[in-house]
Amino acid sequence: MAALLTCGIAQAKGAGKVWQGTLGPNDIVVEIDTPAKGSADLDGRYFYRRHRMDIRLEGNAGIGGSIVLKEGFGGDDAAQASWRMQAPAHDRWEGEWIGPKGRRLPIRLHGLAAATATTVREPSLATLRGQLGDYAWLRLSELELQRGKTQQINGVTLQWLHQPDSSIDLFEVTSGYSAAQLQRINATLRKRLWSWVDSYYDCMSGARDGLGEFETTTTLRHVSPKIISASLSSNFYCGGAHPDFGDSPLNIDPRDGRELDLDDVLWLGPGKPLHAGKGDDWNAAWAEYRGKRFAPWVVARFKSLYPAEFKKGDDECSYDDPGVWDFAQWYATPKGIHLSAYFARVARACDDPDWAILPWKLVDAYPGAVRIH
Repeated sequence: MAALLTCGIAQAKGAGKVWQGTLGPNDIVVEIDTPAKGSADLDGRYFYRRHRMDIRLEGNAGIGGSIVLKEGFGGDDAAQASWRMQAPAHDRWEGEWIGPKGRRLPIRLHGLAAATATTVREPSLATLRGQLGDYAWLRLSELELQRGKTQQINGVTLQWLHQPDSSIDLFEVTSGYSAAQLQRINATLRKRLWSWVDSYYDCMSGARDGLGEFETTTTLRHVSPKIISASLSSNFYCGGAHPDFGDSPLNIDPRDGRELDLDDVLWLGPGKPLHAGKGDDWNAAWAEYRGKRFAPWVVARFKSLYPAEFKKGDDECSYDDPGVWDFAQWYATPKGIHLSAYFARVARACDDPDWAILPWKLVDAYPGAVRIH
């Protein structure tokens, strides 16, 4: 789930060449992944700017510089539209779209220079091009936000925002912290909001025949001088055998606007806290710490704190299995830190029990580098 909700950022790091131009009379944006060394296979995607939904491209570079791409999911029995393209030259790329029934339309593309001017409708999106990547940024550039209710909590004012195309809600903070803090907090909130919206389009594009679903709920959990915490949960179907659900909470240190990891605020090991790492920099030492030290400790504490819940879950939910806690998501509450167990599909009803809160007294006894209470 965390991967899904941050896939816009992840794609930006491994993205290929981005083009924009026209297919017949329609404006499109295209991304073609850089092929593996020595391979002629090409993968990519594109969207019509008025629809914003991805259409997959798969194919290869042929002899003499010709490129053939098929639209849609490989292996489909139905006839697929295809692209017949010449090799790009002088940052331009031209060819022809051929429909399943033989209709032909010209394709004219040009490379997207870093300085390419594009007006965005939402000022909150203007500074995120480098973080989202050109493809996602262009897809979102014409979207708008609607301002909803304001909310006061613990001396902090929140302005709720609604993105109508994706039906995603999040908030920005308008008072309760210094001007510099507000700027940094809202930068982190904007990044999560727009990457979540892009994840909506990724998900809906992945389901065939327009059958995708992506329903979201934002629940404010805790606001204080040292933590802003919210649950960002989704029920989704992005193709495949089954729909799914999950939570990807957002925990911000309002003092510097940084998004916090659990290991920043709760650390059981010796020395400085470890972190998961990203991509190829996955930290094996952190994974070992979570599995051998953190998860067994959580089981022991919860079994002592909530014996009735553990006993009730014996028949259906194995909360005494450290493996369901080792990579738990978290958010802050007025009572302490909530951890979410994660189960295999056959027992997903056991996920995220409401009672699984580590009281602040325990958290304060095992602080990480960042004190949030």
